[in-house]
Amino acid sequence: MSSSALDGLNLFSDDENLDVFLRRMAKPLAEEDKARLKNIGHFAATRLEAQAEMSDRHYPPQLRDMPDSDASIDRRVNRLTINPEYEDCQQEIYRNGVLARCFDEKNPAPHTLPFITQYLLSKSDISTGCPFAMTHPAAVILDQFADKAIKNRYLPEILRTDGKAVICGTWATEKHSGSDVGGSVTKAIPDADQPKGVKLHGHQFFTSAYGFKRFIGLKTARPEGGKDGVKGLGLYLVPSHIDEDWEVPNNIEPTSLKRKMGTKGLPTAEVELKGAQAYEIVPEGKGINAMMAALGCSRVHNAMAAAGTMHRSYLEALHWAKNRVTFGKPLIERPMIQKRILDIATQWKAGTALAFEAARSYDDAQTDPKHASWMRLTTALAKFKTAEQSVWCAQKALELVGGNGYTEDYAVSRLFRDAMVLPVWEGPEQIQALELVRILAKEPEVARQFIGRMGAIATALPSEMQEEQNTLKALAGDLTKTLDSLGKSPENAEVFADDLLHSMSNMLSYALMCEEAAWELAHDNNASKLLFTRQFHRSLTMSALGAPDLESASLLSHFNDVVNGKVISHHDLSNADPHAEQDGLTPP
Repeated sequence: MSSSALDGLNLFSDDENLDVFLRRMAKPLAEEDKARLKNIGHFAATRLEAQAEMSDRHYPPQLRDMPDSDASIDRRVNRLTINPEYEDCQQEIYRNGVLARCFDEKNPAPHTLPFITQYLLSKSDISTGCPFAMTHPAAVILDQFADKAIKNRYLPEILRTDGKAVICGTWATEKHSGSDVGGSVTKAIPDADQPKGVKLHGHQFFTSAYGFKRFIGLKTARPEGGKDGVKGLGLYLVPSHIDEDWEVPNNIEPTSLKRKMGTKGLPTAEVELKGAQAYEIVPEGKGINAMMAALGCSRVHNAMAAAGTMHRSYLEALHWAKNRVTFGKPLIERPMIQKRILDIATQWKAGTALAFEAARSYDDAQTDPKHASWMRLTTALAKFKTAEQSVWCAQKALELVGGNGYTEDYAVSRLFRDAMVLPVWEGPEQIQALELVRILAKEPEVARQFIGRMGAIATALPSEMQEEQNTLKALAGDLTKTLDSLGKSPENAEVFADDLLHSMSNMLSYALMCEEAAWELAHDNNASKLLFTRQFHRSLTMSALGAPDLESASLLSHFNDVVNGKVISHHDLSNADPHAEQDGLTPP
C-alpha cells in the first residue's frame, strides 16, 4: 500500500467537482489566480500534509516558563513556542498572494479565491486553515470599518507576501461563555497618548492564533462606563507588538494552553490583557455588528474547511479500498464497500454545493448590499450542514480503515479528530438555528428569496429531470406552508428552529445539486452529478424502518466510471438502467 492517499495528487487540479464550480462562476477567476491555487493544491498534498502529521504527533505548541529577556533576569514569563514548520506553512499561504489579491486596488480578485484556498488547505490540515479563516475576515474588517490611520498602518502588514505577514485572530470568548459576547467584562480605558488608543484589561478565555511571531487580535471590549450587554461593546485591534518594527511586545501574557482533542498544531491559549495597547476599530455600540461581519466571513471558511475534509475522507476511503486485500479479494470489489465510498462522495458533493453557494453569496454581498440577506441565510445553513456532514464522512472513512484507522499511524485518525471542531467553531447547531429564525423574522423577504430560488431552479431543469422538477416544487410548497404557520405562532420559533435548520439546509443542498446536474448535462453531457443528486435525495427520504429500496436508480452500477472521473452520458445512463424511460429517467 502506498504511504498516502495524496501521493501524486494536486488537490486543486485533480478535483473535478471544483473544476465545474469554477467554470460555472459568474465572475471567473483570472488565470493567474488559478495558477496560485494550483500551487496551493501541490503544497497541501505534500509539504502541508507532512507538517500536519509532525505537528499533530511530535511537535504541538508548548507553553514554557522562561526568563523575561526584556526585564530583570529574575522575572519569568510564559512563552508559547510553535513548530517552526507550522508557522512557515502558515506564511506560505500569504506568499502565494491569495489574500492580497482580494485587496488589489486596480483589479481585485473575488473573495472566493481565499475561500477555495481554505477548501484546499483543509484537505490536509484544518490547523493551518483556522488562522487563515480569521486573518481573511480581519483584513475585511480593517478595510471596511477602521480609521484611515489604523487601516494604513496594519492592513498592509496582513497582506504581505514576503513571509512576514501578520496573522490574525478574532477574540470574543471570555470565561463566562462563548456565544454570550454581551457579557464581556474586558475593559477599554482611553489612552491619552494614542489617537484612537485604549488600554485593555481582561482575561481572554479562548484565544486562537496566539503565539505567531507577529499577530493581531480583534477583541470585543466594553469602554469604561459603557452600557451593559452587546450595546456597550466596541471592537479593538490588539497587536502583538506596539512599535513599528514589531520588536516591543504588548502587555499580553498567556496563562495556559488549551489541550484539545484535535487541531493540535494550532495554539489556543488563555491570555491575560494587562493594560494591553489597543486601537478602536468601531466605538461603543457597534462592536457586535463589526464582529458579526467577521464571523460571517469565517463561517464561510468553516463550510469550505468542512467540504475539504469531506473530499479528503473520500480520498482516504478510496485509497484504502483499492489497496487493502482481504480473503484474496480487494476491498474495492465488494459491493458494500463501494456503496459506502459512494455515500461519502455523495455527502461531499452535496456539501460542496452548499459551501460554494455560501462563498459565491459572500462575494455577491460585497458588491451589492441587496444580496446580504441571502448571504446570511446561506452561510448559516452551510456552516451547520457541512460541519455535520464532515464529521460523518470522516467517521465512515475511519470505519472503512477499521482498527488501523483508530491508531495514530493513519491520517484518518487525525482527520476525524480535527473534523470534530467544525460543528463547534463559529457557533454550533443551536446558534445557527437561532441565527436562522432571527433572519427569517427580521428579514421576511429572505424566505421569499429561498422559495423563489427553488422555484427558479425547478423551472430551468431539462426534461431529463422532470422528477426533480416536481420534487423541488413540492418542497417549496411544503416550506411555504411551514413558514406561514410559524409566522402565525412566532412563540414556537425557537422550539422548531433546529428542525427548520435541518430541513432548509437539506432543501437548499438538493436544489443546488439539481442546478449543478442540469449544468453538467447541458455543458459536459455528463449525468454523473444527476446520479449523485438522486442518491442524496434517496438518503434523505429513505426511512430506517422501511424496506430497502431495491427498485431505485443505481449509482452503484456506474461505480468504476464515477471513481475514475469518467463522463457518464445520458445515453449511457439510459442504456445501463433497466428502469429508465425513453423520455427521461425513472425517479428514485
